Amino acid sequence: MKNKSGEDMNNEFKTGTGEEVLDLVWKNATDAIFTIGHDGAIRDANPSFTDMLGYDVDDLYGIGFPSFLYEESMEEYGLFLEKLKSGKHFPYLPTKLKDKQGEVLHVLASYRSVNNEDILAVGMYKDFTEQIVIQQKLEESERLYRMLVEHLPDTVVKLHDDKIEYINTSGLHFFGVKQVEEVLGHSLWNFVMGEEKEKVQQACVSIYERKNWETPLELEARFTVRNGNTYDTEITIIPIGSKTKPDLQLVIRDVSDRKKYESQLEYLAFHDPLTGLKNRRLFYHLVSDKLKKAKRQNEKMAILYIDLDDFKEINDCYGHEAGDLLLQSFAKRLQVSVREKDIVSRVGGDEFIVLLQGITDENQVEKITKRIHHAFQKPYRIKGKNIQITSSIGVSVFPEDGTKGRTLIYHADQALYEAKLVKNKYMFYR
Repeated sequence: MKNKSGEDMNNEFKTGTGEEVLDLVWKNATDAIFTIGHDGAIRDANPSFTDMLGYDVDDLYGIGFPSFLYEESMEEYGLFLEKLKSGKHFPYLPTKLKDKQGEVLHVLASYRSVNNEDILAVGMYKDFTEQIVIQQKLEESERLYRMLVEHLPDTVVKLHDDKIEYINTSGLHFFGVKQVEEVLGHSLWNFVMGEEKEKVQQACVSIYERKNWETPLELEARFTVRNGNTYDTEITIIPIGSKTKPDLQLVIRDVSDRKKYESQLEYLAFHDPLTGLKNRRLFYHLVSDKLKKAKRQNEKMAILYIDLDDFKEINDCYGHEAGDLLLQSFAKRLQVSVREKDIVSRVGGDEFIVLLQGITDENQVEKITKRIHHAFQKPYRIKGKNIQITSSIGVSVFPEDGTKGRTLIYHADQALYEAKLVKNKYMFYR
């Protein structure tokens, strides 16, 4: 049989008889349409019924309890038929059916009581299995997502109209609250304090004003929460709404331990681990910077190169532990002997360098050097013993003895060499 075009069908609807129109609907409806006899058996069905369930009418004819029924028992189906016989209609009943291959279908069933001589009711099934499967997958995906979010170590907060609509367990710990009811419906900013609070708040307010507003925004912030804990954080602000409904999701990662570790690594990279003084690398960098400043402001600077006299004998007589303790005591005594703006460094072994900056004249350099030298004359108390050790100092002055950092350090080292020939003495480079 030749298939009819849409135009042909439209013409038939316009010009055909009522029976012809009904026949068109019966044969072309995408939903399953069928009639039920007074015995409960299927009497007739349209092609979509067979397409949906796989049964021909002949397969079901005379069977008072159709085999495609899945959720109802025979007794329940009997009671249902009685209600149809009483004239009751059943529109839009979600139910499950089983097709001829045993696959379970989700359908929306409608029954209209007819109650004539041959037919008890007319029924229609709309298959929405695909939609149910999609919905189930979405629900499962949402359930898994919620489970994942709930157990994330990061804080996850959903904001609606600037109020907290959702917060995970990690977020409760982060903000120092015990019950979710303490935060839901409240502004996030009630729980955050600190100088960088406004930076984060402004980012949340303005994120939908950006040209690429759909892209998450990442920033770092340090702030204190209501229980007094202070955190270094990495924050990702995710737009999950629209410009008319600007909902946000914030993922807050506590990076305090990492920042602390990075700070420790940076400290060790530029400081002597034994004395805590700046190391050679940092000292050379600072000398270069301070020289530029001295040149601009027409100031003098001085480099003091210091070495402990016969330090090896301390290690040989008292051991390396005592030697380390002596170096620590020496470093502390050196630090308190200079001015606050001066820079002290341990460059290795028993060698130390001091940068004197903001010098007005060479007499000031000698005055400070003499004070340092005098402080080194006192014995050191190490492990219950008084240890006497002296130090030699070489001095170079900017700009007389050089205009570059390495030149000044080299000339101070040469002056130290001359001082060590005598020991327990300070000498200027000449």
